[in-house]
Amino acid sequence: MFTKYPRFVVLSCLLALMLNTLACGMFSPAQPVQEESAAPDQAQGTEEASIPAAGNESNPNNIVPCTQILSDEDAALLLNNTPATLSENAYAGGSICSWQYTPNGSTETHLFYLEISFGPDAAAAWEMKRSYELSQEPVDIVVNSIDGLADESYVWSSQATGFYVVFARRGDKTLIMRYIPQDAIYMANESGIIDMVDRFFNRF
Repeated sequence: MFTKYPRFVVLSCLLALMLNTLACGMFSPAQPVQEESAAPDQAQGTEEASIPAAGNESNPNNIVPCTQILSDEDAALLLNNTPATLSENAYAGGSICSWQYTPNGSTETHLFYLEISFGPDAAAAWEMKRSYELSQEPVDIVVNSIDGLADESYVWSSQATGFYVVFARRGDKTLIMRYIPQDAIYMANESGIIDMVDRFFNRF
């Protein structure tokens, strides 16, 4: 009568232990992040805060949250003091971040998109995305490179989506950015793009 009960108890305990171990791994506290201001009016003369690099001992899972690259408050400032809602997909070796916002005087929702990746396979994946994205554009699309923008850069105005597109690579770190220049006035010229991209690269 009692021969099956101890086995059930043992199995239950093992199952509970396994679930507890998984839960601890999934819900362990996030590493504290020191946020910086990306607002153009606060940019000059401000040193970059010390942020743990991706993949070091303080961040063994290689997870970089979008708010480490650009805080919600700084995103709003960058977008001409417009509140924005963040959608995030942060994973080992990269993050995809998009801020949705409605510009003043408009009823349409706009998007500021930022994607980062790092590691030995990042450059190859970045190149594939660039090639695919350009294949969706007209054959006469003009692609430029900005001097001083990372080790390698490609920028163009997308006729397919209406976004200004920035592909930049620094070593084994890559960045893709899509935005509307009229909404992010600070990055409406090359010097602003160089400054912000440099800030972003220094944060992961």
